[in-house]
Amino acid sequence: MRRVFTLILLLIVLFNVSEAQNTASAASSPMISTWEVDNRNTLNNERVISKSSYKINAIYPSNVINAQGAGFPGYRGPGQLVVYKQNFGRTTGTNEFGKEAVVENGKVVKLTGANSLIPKNGYVISGHGSAKKWITTNLKIGTNIIIDENTNTITAYTTPESWRFSAKEKIKEAEDFLDNAKKIQENPGEKKAKYYLKRAKQDLRKSNRANDNMAVNYAKSSIEMSRIAINYSLPYIENELKGTWVRPVEKNIQEVRRTLDNMQSIGINTIFLETYFHGYTIFPSKTMRSYNFTDQNPIFTGFDPLKAYITEAHARNMKVHIWFESFYVGNKHPSNDPNSILSIRPDWGNKNKLNAGKEGYASHPVEHNGYFLDPANPEVHNFLVLVVKEIIANYGPDGINLDYIRYPSSQKATSAGYETSNWGYTSYARDEFKKIYGKDPVNIKYKDDYWYKWNEYRQNKITVYLSKMRKAARGKVILSAVVFPDYRAALETKQQNWIKWTNGDYLDAITPLILTSDDALFEIMFKEIKTKISSGTTVYPGLFVGFMEGEAEDLLKQINVSRGLKANGVILFDWAHLDNKYKDALKFCVFTSTCK
Repeated sequence: MRRVFTLILLLIVLFNVSEAQNTASAASSPMISTWEVDNRNTLNNERVISKSSYKINAIYPSNVINAQGAGFPGYRGPGQLVVYKQNFGRTTGTNEFGKEAVVENGKVVKLTGANSLIPKNGYVISGHGSAKKWITTNLKIGTNIIIDENTNTITAYTTPESWRFSAKEKIKEAEDFLDNAKKIQENPGEKKAKYYLKRAKQDLRKSNRANDNMAVNYAKSSIEMSRIAINYSLPYIENELKGTWVRPVEKNIQEVRRTLDNMQSIGINTIFLETYFHGYTIFPSKTMRSYNFTDQNPIFTGFDPLKAYITEAHARNMKVHIWFESFYVGNKHPSNDPNSILSIRPDWGNKNKLNAGKEGYASHPVEHNGYFLDPANPEVHNFLVLVVKEIIANYGPDGINLDYIRYPSSQKATSAGYETSNWGYTSYARDEFKKIYGKDPVNIKYKDDYWYKWNEYRQNKITVYLSKMRKAARGKVILSAVVFPDYRAALETKQQNWIKWTNGDYLDAITPLILTSDDALFEIMFKEIKTKISSGTTVYPGLFVGFMEGEAEDLLKQINVSRGLKANGVILFDWAHLDNKYKDALKFCVFTSTCK
């Protein structure tokens, strides 16, 4: 009897401790614990249609150091699943190689690709690798989420109400699209959009009255009707750049023609063709040959894709801008090609402070283990400018789009590894800086007076390179640059001072990388960009929804936001990731002059 009494007393104590923990957890986040789940395969008195659990690697903010995430954007390491609570910051800060779900009040309300806004009454679930796959497979709008912080386990439950919730949200999206479209211009697809929206609402009402199986079917039909309504909601705008970045893979003129016909069929009118990438040109280059570098990417030997693309595109009234990877030379070790740039000129290679004392160059562990050239070295500048001049003189493109016009990424200044993760500690830069300031950058500590001089030195080197490109392009082609929208982060971690460029007439346009499928965050980013650049700078936002495997509606939302903020067009990243669901959505109305 005494043993039974002791056991009951112990259970009461454990229950009280558990209650205290749950209360404390609820005060800091909306996560609920697993004891609220009915083990009879129901949740909140509803039948559970599907259920899946996954191990959490880290919950931020936390006192636990996530060693695997150190140095990676958002501190999310390879293959990890991380939860970001509200006081972590405004956004997750992750990169485009994952998948994220925004959760409010225990329910998924939005699926995004990266760098999501963290809600005040919720959190963000972020995954990479196998964790990304789990999120993609198991989390939908309306999925119920339960997290057990004691075991660091996340469980996802889908019920009929989950599908109804998703249908309601999709109807709201369609209504918002229709309202916003009216503010832009007359839309020939409006009548059809209203018809399908009406059907979506009818199916939702049927779902509310039906039993579980039929409720789910009606909810799914409602969602599909709303999607069609959304496709008809956005009107076609004629004088708008509708572009895509594309890495050529074609090996003959017939393949190029098929690709261009496909692009034209969905309304693409401008191609950003990757012409110099991974340290190679896609065309046989006299400039490359004069330096004894490999004169053409070997995969195109015997064929000139640049000539084919420009000739065929111009015949279709399509424009071609040269997508040009300035300082990035790929992630294959230079020794694989004895005539690669860094094999012949290892002194041109960039390296971080951690490797400053070593000979040659270093690879970047976070940027695909890739290699970079030194932006401080004028010989590098001159070589790259000569390649661009050769392209302009011999091929007649419509524009030059400078990518990787920056230093390799460092960690954020608030990170313990920030100082050693900085790049630019080459012999050339160190010697020149020492001559100017009498100080070797290797001996400068973060927040020393000279640290800011060292940052300014590197930022100015990028600007000098851009000024040389401006001189080469002026009066001949449109010059644009790929930039990162968060100006402070671009300056701090990449030495990219795009405010100076846009206010100093260094270029005609910027193509900011919108590394999120979250339209709300995109709107915030775009508004911040508009407040910082000169009124004479054209903005073509680069949309990564396809690369992040978002929904087609996510892409349409960002196009809608772009138009509302008076963008001059959009560029899709990238053609290889533009699946049929995106192409079909673009063909309805938004990119083509006649609605289907």
